[in-house]
Amino acid sequence: MREGWIKMGCFLTGYNYGILKNCSEVSKKSVKKYTAAMIIMCLLWGIIGYSFADRYLHASSGISMACSLVFIIIIIQIERQIIMQTHRNNYLQIFRGIIAFTMAVIGSIIIDQIIFKDDIELEKEQFINNKVELIYPSRASIRQKQIDQLKALHLEKDSQRTVLNIQIQKNPVINTTTTQSTPVPETFSETDPITGKITTRTRYVTKPTTARSQIPNPNIALIAPLDSQINSLQRMILSQGDSLSNLRGSIERTLKEKTGFLDELNIMFSLLGKSRIALFVYVIWFSLLFGLELFILMNKRHEKATDYDAMITHQMDMH
Repeated sequence: MREGWIKMGCFLTGYNYGILKNCSEVSKKSVKKYTAAMIIMCLLWGIIGYSFADRYLHASSGISMACSLVFIIIIIQIERQIIMQTHRNNYLQIFRGIIAFTMAVIGSIIIDQIIFKDDIELEKEQFINNKVELIYPSRASIRQKQIDQLKALHLEKDSQRTVLNIQIQKNPVINTTTTQSTPVPETFSETDPITGKITTRTRYVTKPTTARSQIPNPNIALIAPLDSQINSLQRMILSQGDSLSNLRGSIERTLKEKTGFLDELNIMFSLLGKSRIALFVYVIWFSLLFGLELFILMNKRHEKATDYDAMITHQMDMH
């Protein structure tokens, strides 16, 4: 069990187990110390990674677990930069301190958003209401303009139908006159000027004939298409009216579904500005995370060299 713990510690910290097993208890104790700190960091950032993916990326459990694993791997690799130092590097430690501060800010923000989830939801209601009041007038104006255009078109079509009905009532039928040309045979006599002989001939003469009839008023055929257009416009007006009446609720649902990390960040900072208790909790979490981030760094900075470090240095000199 003890050797298994040391092997796991070597895996997390980057120590070489083949060298460490021949070292003193001081070196093994140092590995155990770093292992405990690494496990704490991995657990915290694993929870932060899972919560971030689940809450803001709306990921499934599998993807959230994968995101948590990525966060843990990143933390391990960052901490190894300090733990595996064989010589003190002040610039690297300063840079690690900047990273520690940044990570503490990010981690405390995400953790506080989880802790203050219910309070943020209450603040989000007011935040969404304010956004609705900004968005609703412009969208309602556009929707009302569309309804007014449809009503104007409906009124125009209805007027056309009224005019056609009046014309049809006055003239349900139309008298038409049809003229046709019919060839009629005509007999005539013709005298030959030379012989003086009279001959009778027949020729066809075209004479116009007139026929009168009554047909239904052609405007009757225009009524059905107009009725179809009017009914379609009425349905569109009703649909747009329903959409306008439900517009506010639709905007609210959309904003609730689309509220993201930045929106909740604004809400949370607004909450911190209003509540000293919330600000106090945030400072506690920030201090805890910042302290944990600096824990390994400070240990490494003030730790005396062990026989493990001496063996590493000796191997380097031999090579």
